[in-house]
Order: sequence, then structure tokens, then C-alpha cells
Amino acid sequence: MKIFQIILRVIVFIILLVLAINNMQSVEFNFLGIYTLKLPLIITLAIFALGGLMLGMLFGFMNNLNLKSQINKLKKQLTKQQEAHDKIDQII
Repeated sequence: MKIFQIILRVIVFIILLVLAINNMQSVEFNFLGIYTLKLPLIITLAIFALGGLMLGMLFGFMNNLNLKSQINKLKKQLTKQQEAHDKIDQII
């Protein structure tokens, strides 16, 4: 399975590399009509792809922290219930 993933990643990388080499046209990026930036298309796409990746990782990290917090709360609740159950078992 790992070899398949490696081969797939190499193929995707080669396709993207060929795409980047063949599309060296410059594009104008207007930021709110105030600032204009002229960059090659592949650079523009890479910037936005990396920005999206960073945002996705940030939201994933925040979700992960939320889930860990929920797990800790549930563990505390479980230990309280187990202690209460143990007390009842001792009485019976």
C-alpha cells in the first residue's frame, strides 16, 4: 500500500511539474483594486493552495483541541460514575 501511495505521489508531482513548466504565463492579481501584483500562474496557484492548506490545518488543529477537551470531560464523568457505582457495590 505504501508503494502505491509513493507511486501516486510521484505521478501527481510529475503532472504538476509539467503543468507548471507549460504554463508560465503571467497573471495579474488585483487586491481590492488597490494593489496589483503580476506573477506566473503556477506561483499564484501555489500561494493560494498553500494558504488553503494552512487554513485547513488551523481549523483541523482547533477541532482536534476541541475533541481532546471533550474526551477529557467524558473521562472525568466516567470516573465519577465508576466511583459512584463502586460505592453502591460496597453497600450491597
